[in-house]
Formats: sequence, C-alpha cells, structure tokens
Amino acid sequence: MLMKRVAFLIDSLPSETLSCLGLPEVASNFEDILRRQIDLRVEAQNLQRFAQNFQHFERSNFIVTFPRPVDNFVSEHVLVEDFIDGVPISDFLSDESINGLELRKKLAKPLLNAFLKMVFTDNFIHCDLHPGNVLVKVDHLDTSISKISLLDAGLTESLSSQDQQNLRDLFKAVVLNKGNEAGRLMVERAKNERCTDTEGGLEAFSSGIDSIVKEFHMNRKKGLTLGAVRIGTLLASVLDLCRVHGVEIDPAMASVVVSTLVLEGLGRSLEPNLNLFDFVIPLLINS
Repeated sequence: MLMKRVAFLIDSLPSETLSCLGLPEVASNFEDILRRQIDLRVEAQNLQRFAQNFQHFERSNFIVTFPRPVDNFVSEHVLVEDFIDGVPISDFLSDESINGLELRKKLAKPLLNAFLKMVFTDNFIHCDLHPGNVLVKVDHLDTSISKISLLDAGLTESLSSQDQQNLRDLFKAVVLNKGNEAGRLMVERAKNERCTDTEGGLEAFSSGIDSIVKEFHMNRKKGLTLGAVRIGTLLASVLDLCRVHGVEIDPAMASVVVSTLVLEGLGRSLEPNLNLFDFVIPLLINS
C-alpha cells in the first residue's frame, strides 16, 4: 500500500519524464505479482495450464514436463504436487567430459525451444526459470524417455496482443534488418506515447530501434549463436529507448526481458554455439 501511494505521489508531480515511467501501473503490477505468488491455488492453475500446453511437446529426445497438483490437496496456503525425479540442470554445467559436453548440447535445444514456445506460441511464460527450477532426468539406456522438468510456476506473464506483436516484429526486424519499420509500428501501437509530440521524435525513436537492430544484425557475420549475441540485452535496450522517448510498454514486458536474460545465460552455459535462427525463424514464419 505504501509503495502504491508513493508511486501515485511521484506520478502526480509536473514532470513528463516521471509520468512516462507509469509508476502507478508498475506498483499495481508488482502488487499483483506478489499476491499471485502467495496464493498457491494460482500456481496450481499455472501448472495445469503448462502441462496442457506441453502435453505433446518433445524436442531432441527430451520431453518437457511440469509437476502436477494432487487433487484435493490444493488450497491458498498448501500445494501438494507429484514427485519429480531429477537433478538440477546446474549439475551438468561442471561436466567437461566428452559425454558431458554432448549432453549439455542436447539439453540446450529443448530448453530454448520450450521458452520460445511459451513466448511466441502460447503467450504464457514461466518467469522464474533459474537453474534451480530446472530438473533433468537422463536415462542413459534409452534417451527417448529423458526429460526436463520445470518447477515453481507461481510467477508467470502473458503479454498484451500489442506487445506480443511488437516482440514478433523486433525479432523479424533482426532477421530482416528493418529496425526503422519496427520502431514506427511500436509507436503506432503504443497505448500511450509522447514521442510524436516532439518534432522529430518519431524519427529519433525509430532510428534508435534501427541502430539497436543493426548492431545486433552485425553479429550474423560471426554466426547468430548464443555465444555471439545477447537477446536479453537487445530487449533491455529497447525498453530503455521506450522510456527515454515516452513510448509506453506493458510492465509485463520487463518480466519477460528478465526471464530472457536468465534463460539465455543458462543456454549459453550449456551450448554457446547454438544457432538462434534455427529456432526463431520457424516461429516468425508461422506468426
């Protein structure tokens, strides 16, 4: 409550920069996140939805699964789930043997595919995918039944249709090197913006997006791999540009950016030579 009052107080000050931050909405969004986190019925619903979204998902001989809530043992303060057998994915990062490196490569692909599916296909994103929440079980006799289990689904986000389309356009802009066009579309779709109130503001914002995309696009010469590029950094730069030019973005986007940074770092530790185009282009073609 105190945070919300302070946010509304700051927002009421006669400053366009402070107003652009949308602090009341940010505070409300943070409150909503905390309330969802402490109500375990919400996590149970999230787990059921994830299980449904991934019931036919299998990549590189790995099945991505989620714990299932136990019927009649779910309440606001109690959540009983079925037992998940596996070890934290971080245990595989220290294995530098030939077999260990090969397994890490196999783990990176389904993990990245799963996250991109959440973002681009399902628009229902697990926002707490640090290594401790990713368990792995490998059957060395039959890798077809190996699985990755994602835990702790209390923190999730879904983007508005406009922000989801903006995200698709940003990825397309990277592929096609058309950042200027993506920037203009973001301003057109913005719920609120003060960019066009300033002479040359639209051009400055679009040019800024274009510069970010061009810098990112240059990495194609090195190969668009997890080791060469930083998707999370690109998205963070875009959010900062939106703040500077007054182009409003849904606060949920910030959670997606942080999640991307965390998972991207994990993927880079597993397999830095994984080529992002192999995963992103099919999703963009179908969008």
